[in-house]
Amino acid sequence: MRSRRGESGQALVVALTVVLLLAAAFGLVAGFLVSRMNLARDETRRTVLQALSDAAVAESVANLAASSVYPGLEERAFGGGTISSEVSHPAADLAVVRAEASYEGRRLVVDVRVKLSDEALPNTIGWRRVPPAEAARGGSFKPPG
Repeated sequence: MRSRRGESGQALVVALTVVLLLAAAFGLVAGFLVSRMNLARDETRRTVLQALSDAAVAESVANLAASSVYPGLEERAFGGGTISSEVSHPAADLAVVRAEASYEGRRLVVDVRVKLSDEALPNTIGWRRVPPAEAARGGSFKPPG
């Protein structure tokens, strides 16, 4: 069938426009899905890091219950990452547990203040996330003065 004068190529232009619009829509959807996957992966890393640091704290506090002179946990592999802790004693009835967790190149350091007693189990009285700059220079949780 012959095209009418002035209409030649219009079907091709319309088809190319539709293809371009579909490609743009698919590109937007793909970009959205990639960003959501990155957010989910980051949230998973944060959750695993928190769980690993909690495990290091729990193990350290359990060992403090058995011995108030417990020095801390040597770095070791655990749950797909690594955990370690260090225990200091700013007062006779107070211990500070600095727990560190690493997972997929990320690091989380927390300080936990623990009240020690001969009559009762250790009691956690303070917890905080240590900022990276402070963790690098080795600062620790100071008891209230």
